[in-house]
Amino acid sequence: KKLADAEKRGLERGMEKGMEKGMEKGMEKGMEKGMEKGEEKGIEKKAIEVAKKALLKGFSIEDASDLSGLSEAEVLDIQAQL
Repeated sequence: KKLADAEKRGLERGMEKGMEKGMEKGMEKGMEKGMEKGEEKGIEKKAIEVAKKALLKGFSIEDASDLSGLSEAEVLDIQAQL
């Protein structure tokens, strides 16, 4: 019976440690994905700003697209909002 109790406690400790490690890894992956998405949104926001400035200065759709890295269709959408 003592052995069974010791095994049970050992199993419980092992499960707790496994859950802790799993949660840590999950948090790390979540943070990485969050950082990547934030970075992507920042880059996209900057591209939109560049396209707006180019359009406001009289650049063509094609030039605004080249400067910003956005497609011509995206630049046209931005122009429609100005």
